[in-house]
Amino acid sequence: MKFTFIKLPNHRRFNPQTIYYDEAKEERKERERRIREELGLSPTDEEDAGNFEDRIRGRMRRRIKSSFEIAHSERRKSNIRLIIILIALMALFYYLLQAGYEWYSRFM
Repeated sequence: MKFTFIKLPNHRRFNPQTIYYDEAKEERKERERRIREELGLSPTDEEDAGNFEDRIRGRMRRRIKSSFEIAHSERRKSNIRLIIILIALMALFYYLLQAGYEWYSRFM
């Protein structure tokens, strides 16, 4: 008998099984949509739903900033905050030096 105190996790794979997907049907719908678009015919209700999904995805992509833009804006905010803190500390240090000098000059 083998006794183990620590159980190591087994390797597990994610293997989703698509149930309701028909690749030929999707290709046929896309081909029909392109042909209708080229001929200038009005789209069907199903195609309107597909266009709606595409528009939602496009808007979400435009709203989501890239990681570079986010990092750049956060870095700028951090630098401004640091400059404000340094200015406040320098003003406090100057005030303490002046107060110390006045206190020193009273007793001397």
